[in-house]
Amino acid sequence: MSPNTIFVAILGVTLINGFVSPMVPLVFIMAPIWLPEFAPHNQIAILYGTSLIVSVSTLVISGVPTAIFERISGRQQSDQMSMLVWLGAAILLTLPGLL
Repeated sequence: MSPNTIFVAILGVTLINGFVSPMVPLVFIMAPIWLPEFAPHNQIAILYGTSLIVSVSTLVISGVPTAIFERISGRQQSDQMSMLVWLGAAILLTLPGLL
């Protein structure tokens, strides 16, 4: 598998986590804090924003173990193994919502 294909899988896993994560209700409740005044204040828009926040957070947080792995192994560029570590971290973050 090429790194681009693995990255598409990472994006898919993080999108799934945006819908099933146990953090979705917490972020939904905190909508008055993160929702700008000009945005529509209906439940659909808030739920869409909540899902997007959780998905992007999962993408960023699951990249931390990959950065540590690349630093420890001395890799200069991301390769297939780095992307698989990123995918594994994203899957581990998604598991609580799936179980």
